[in-house]
Amino acid sequence: MLKSLVAAFLIAWPAAAVAEARLVGDLPRKANKPLVDLPGLETEYGMVRTSESTRLRTILTRPAGATERLPAIMLIQWVSCGSVDFGSTRQSELRQIADQSGMVFVRVERSGDGDSEGAPCARLDYDTEVRHYREAFDQIARHVWIDPDRILLFGSSLGSTSAPLVAQGKKVAGIVVQGGGAVTYLERMINFDRLYLERSGKYSPDQIDGEMKRRIPFHVEYLLSDKTPEQIERERPDLKGVWQSVRGGAEAPPHYGRPYAWHQQAAKKDFLAAWTRITAPVLVVHGEYDQFEPRHGHQLIADTLNRLRPGSATFIEVAHADHNMTIYTSAEDAYLDRNGTLRPDLLAKPLVEWARRVTAR
Repeated sequence: MLKSLVAAFLIAWPAAAVAEARLVGDLPRKANKPLVDLPGLETEYGMVRTSESTRLRTILTRPAGATERLPAIMLIQWVSCGSVDFGSTRQSELRQIADQSGMVFVRVERSGDGDSEGAPCARLDYDTEVRHYREAFDQIARHVWIDPDRILLFGSSLGSTSAPLVAQGKKVAGIVVQGGGAVTYLERMINFDRLYLERSGKYSPDQIDGEMKRRIPFHVEYLLSDKTPEQIERERPDLKGVWQSVRGGAEAPPHYGRPYAWHQQAAKKDFLAAWTRITAPVLVVHGEYDQFEPRHGHQLIADTLNRLRPGSATFIEVAHADHNMTIYTSAEDAYLDRNGTLRPDLLAKPLVEWARRVTAR
């Protein structure tokens, strides 16, 4: 009886052990935060080092008990700052992807976020952020858990603009994007304002034309001429007050909590040209009631790639879903966050199915 109990313990022990989280490398946890154990997953808190010698926290998960090299999904983050450590039991789409994919799920904490060193994320510009992801990709591709021939990128929200730039010249097996398209950043901001004017309930239809005729030149000055909102108001008194009424501008300074340079550098990028150089399969997911990103920019990626390489891109529109995969009865309800039902599975399920298909051997 004793021998059988010991044998059972020895068989069970490795699987239980690998389900625990562990710290690897010399980057310490900030404020002695505990490592997050996730049932069924082995978690490694590691690090990569940028070309300026900044240590960035990496958080990798894989199925408990895995021993072979696996395909990987690397997250390219949205615009707003904040840690991507799960840290809770809430079932977000990221957690579902980690749980259900059977792959290595890779998160990189941006400069100043989580345990990462460096300048605060609120001062991190677009070009530096993209470079950090590219440098992290090269180091992560050498990780013993990961099959370097089967690494996917997942660009979430405005991370969708960064994903094709991170992929340039890299060996990627595929790219998934959700919540961001391939129109210019100037068009993105103009469309963003248009949706706000139409759906927020703060403007009547007869105000929208005049508002847009002020906002468009403001964004041209801001994004293409690299002027600050304060400078624009000094030089163009007719545009005074525009910035204060832009959602995510003055209400989340400087702009979505990121420096003006982040947005101005993004506005210089040719996202569509970057997409044309992607030869790997691409999945584009759009929520029908997305509050921030119209369908056209998403569809543009898939249509362009399928004209160049038929069948290389897949477009999915999730009915009644908003930017965060919450279901609403109307676009107006989605914009006002009124009576929604969170459904992270509506992104995680098709993403996981597609990822398994394109990385299958």
